[in-house]
Amino acid sequence: MSNASQRKLTVLFAPTDGWGHINACQGMADGLRERDHRAIFAVAAKFAPKLHASGYEVELLTVTAEGQLPTPGADANQGENNFVARNLDVFKTSAINVVEMYVKLFADRLCSKLRDRDPLFREIIGRLRPDVIVVDTYISSPYIVYSGVPWVWLYSASPLMMFNDPRLPPAWLGLPTVGKASEWTEHRSQLEVAFKMCYQKVNEWYESEGFPPLKSTSYCNLHPISPYLNIYMTPEELDYKEVQPLAHNWHRVDGFVRTTHDTFEIPESLRDRPGKLVLLTMGSFGGQHLELMTRLTTILAKSEHRFIVAKGPIHDKYELPSNMWGKKTLPQTAVIPLVDLVLTHGGNNTVTETFYFGKPMLVLPLWADQYDNAQRLQETGLGLRLNPFHCTEEELFGSKNEINWR
Repeated sequence: MSNASQRKLTVLFAPTDGWGHINACQGMADGLRERDHRAIFAVAAKFAPKLHASGYEVELLTVTAEGQLPTPGADANQGENNFVARNLDVFKTSAINVVEMYVKLFADRLCSKLRDRDPLFREIIGRLRPDVIVVDTYISSPYIVYSGVPWVWLYSASPLMMFNDPRLPPAWLGLPTVGKASEWTEHRSQLEVAFKMCYQKVNEWYESEGFPPLKSTSYCNLHPISPYLNIYMTPEELDYKEVQPLAHNWHRVDGFVRTTHDTFEIPESLRDRPGKLVLLTMGSFGGQHLELMTRLTTILAKSEHRFIVAKGPIHDKYELPSNMWGKKTLPQTAVIPLVDLVLTHGGNNTVTETFYFGKPMLVLPLWADQYDNAQRLQETGLGLRLNPFHCTEEELFGSKNEINWR
């Protein structure tokens, strides 16, 4: 073995603010740590307690007013929760409307937040001198991209956007891969218009700091492609084999499933009940939608099956029927192995974790790459897709008043 392969690396992870991205990075970091490399996370303080509990070093990108870490029970997404909660009705509309509205709403917030962190990234990178930086973001700081440190782009969302191939439908709309190219062209044009403001803001940011603007003007390339290594995350069965592979420095992984010490026992109230055991998890956004969570749990109350529910931030705003048990958050990687089926929003982390544990899925997408995951699962015959706001009881239960098991 060469000295280079034996060298222990310091790897700095810089994921965007979101548990899905952080969990994917942690899964990758777990593999590096097993090989005796040093993994450090640069995250907002609200995410630090969970990473500390997993034994990781953390560099803070934010602190509380008192300059301390938040308590472990603090809501790690409170600001985003409040923002999303004011705009929940958008999810009931068409996929393109959801994209147009949320890109508009998030553009200013995301760029402003990232720009505020530029001095922190400069200081952290200069002090730690990492060997590699791993980013899992849709937009990245130029002080990472042009730091002189080799960097890896981990794209932990559904990969359709990364292919950006005319033989495939445009991303974030949940369109089938067998469709009319003329319709795809029209939809791509709509997406280009929706993302135009984002490009302007990112390029203004980069140029104001003395860095070159983005090379591409496509909505698919708000983030520069790494000249070193790019990784996308999807099970082989869901990969888009209809087209040729991406460039040589792109690599696919089935997923990055975290190693945790979490445990979970089936609650006593469900343990002796008959029926299959089902996990219902609608993600950070879906878990804030009271009307949606009430609708789904009311319908599923008529089922003969048992449900473990990730109730989300509004956990205290609604009660669960007798065939259900739930909490605000769940140790998902400990729960999935115990259930027979997963009802999910279709976030890529949940999809890859469910695949890892070999469980069937029924996907109820809300926005963005969730639509693409739902469509891909259905057209490959590996899952089902339904509209969470408009599906009927008959569709949800199937012809025999039960979930369609595959």
